[in-house]
Amino acid sequence: MKETTLANVLQERSLEAQGYDAAFNGLMDIVRNKEIDDRLGKRIEGYISNYLAENPPREFDRYSDKSYLRTYLGRDATTGWEAIMMSWREGNTTSIHAHPQYAGYNFADGRFRLEIFEPAADRKARRVKDITLTAPCAFHAIGPAGSFENHIHRITCLSPTGHSLHVYSDDAKKGKVYTEKG
Repeated sequence: MKETTLANVLQERSLEAQGYDAAFNGLMDIVRNKEIDDRLGKRIEGYISNYLAENPPREFDRYSDKSYLRTYLGRDATTGWEAIMMSWREGNTTSIHAHPQYAGYNFADGRFRLEIFEPAADRKARRVKDITLTAPCAFHAIGPAGSFENHIHRITCLSPTGHSLHVYSDDAKKGKVYTEKG
């Protein structure tokens, strides 16, 4: 059975935003040559939360009925670190998927359902937690280096619209996709 990644299941083409070099460079100053641990995660959360408080994501008010929309704010070609703004409409949902070693989530506005899974056999995943998030809020997950099986989850937008800014230590589209175990 062929392994499926997030790149294979995205319904909408990702865009690239211009004018975020200073913000992304500030993020890179925080992460460059640092060990990925909880302390670094808290620093990233603080930086992104402050950024969103000062720069509400109004310019990302574009939505799709089919899927959430992704806009890259920056990507470091050398390290793979990236920052992506996601715009959501009520009912938009992700596949059940995982991410690289570091995955950070900052919800700027809106209400979301976060389902957390654990791996099961045959690329299936079993739901272990169901959380409702009301923005603003932030959290991060840290997994093993070199793996794209960190923080298996699914996100669904519950409010009319919402925005979230995600930070990953490598190309998020390499994250493995799972099906839910019945």
